[in-house]
Amino acid sequence: MANSEKNTRTKLTEYLELFMEDGILYCIYKDVELVDLAIAKKCVQDRLNFIGQETYPSFFDITRIKQSTKDARDYLANEGNDLVSASAILVGSPMLKMSANFFIMVNKPQNPTRLFTDRKSALEWLEKYKK
Repeated sequence: MANSEKNTRTKLTEYLELFMEDGILYCIYKDVELVDLAIAKKCVQDRLNFIGQETYPSFFDITRIKQSTKDARDYLANEGNDLVSASAILVGSPMLKMSANFFIMVNKPQNPTRLFTDRKSALEWLEKYKK
């Protein structure tokens, strides 16, 4: 994966692969059947531990998540958004796409948030939020 590229550091957690690359934080979710509030909090804590006190534009690949609870989505849109300057969310399935669009419209994340179906477009959009 990106580990061979310049300026990269990586951490694997129970639910995530986290890595930094050229000023962007990548949060790649592993196979998860249901993201509930406890899992959402664990993922946010793992992300915060990884980045310290720095704010980054973040790429969230949720293509391997099957479902999420309303409590988890609410948390991720608000308190769970700490130290994220912008969120690009990559989805794969039509069901996830619908759910993620609903998340963005209803939960109104406090930072710029967009839904993408291809990685390249997501990363291009995040470029303008880099320091």
